Amino acid sequence: MFSNIPVAHGVGDRLRIHYRDVLDSFPSQADGSQATVVSSPKPDGATYSEKEAIQQALELARAFPSSDAMSAYPFVTYTHYVKEADVWEITIQIYGEEEHLIEIGSNGVSMDHCEHSSLTDYSPACFTGYVIENRLISTENDLITFTNLIRSAEIGDCVSVEHTDVKESYPASATAVSSKVVSPPKPDGATYSEKEAIQQALLYYNEQNRQPESDPVAFPVIHFSTYHDETDTWIITINDVDIEI
Repeated sequence: MFSNIPVAHGVGDRLRIHYRDVLDSFPSQADGSQATVVSSPKPDGATYSEKEAIQQALELARAFPSSDAMSAYPFVTYTHYVKEADVWEITIQIYGEEEHLIEIGSNGVSMDHCEHSSLTDYSPACFTGYVIENRLISTENDLITFTNLIRSAEIGDCVSVEHTDVKESYPASATAVSSKVVSPPKPDGATYSEKEAIQQALLYYNEQNRQPESDPVAFPVIHFSTYHDETDTWIITINDVDIEI
C-alpha cells in the first residue's frame, strides 16, 4: 500500500512507482515518492481498454472465495488483449488462494482458474513469463527452467505455461504440460515489438552486469515491460534496472 502517490490515478490503472523503505506489515506499506501512470491506450477496434477490463475483472473478483477474510486481497498478475476475438485475458489471484483467468469481451465474460502447486504458494501451476534463455523463463519474480517447452519459443517471447510440481533448485525446474507463445503484436508505429525490445534489453543488461568466473551465476529476471507510444520507447525492468529501448 502506498501513501502520497503524486499522480492522478484510478482503479485499473497501471503505475510505475519509485519508493524507499517498505514497512513490514500486511499489506506492506511505503511512501510513493514518484509515480507515473503507464496504462496502455485502448487497442484499435477494442471494446474496452486495459483499465476498463481490469475494473470489470476486479468487480467479478469480489465473488471469489477466500479461506481468510483478513487476507482476501485480489491482485492482477497478467493482462493480454486478443485482437482476433476482441477479448481481454485478465488473471486475478486472491492472496494465498487460486489464480483465476477472466475473459472480458464484447460478447460477455468467461472464467477459469489455475490451482497452486503443492510444493510452494509462489509457483502456481500455470503462469505467463518471458523467455530469457533456452527453456529458462522469468516469472516476474522468479525463474523456472522447463523441459518440453514449446520449441518455437525464442528469447524475448512471452509464453503461457502449464506445468507439474516445481523442483527446489536454482533456477527452479519443472516439466511443461503445455505451453504457447502469447507475445503481443508490435504496437502501431513502434520501431520494435516487445520481443525485440526485450532481446536488446537483455543484451545490454548482461553486458553491464557480467559476473566474475568465481561468482555464482546471476540470472536476469524481467519484472515489467511497457510501451510509450508518444516517445516510441519501451521500458524493460530487469531485476532493479529500468532499460529504455
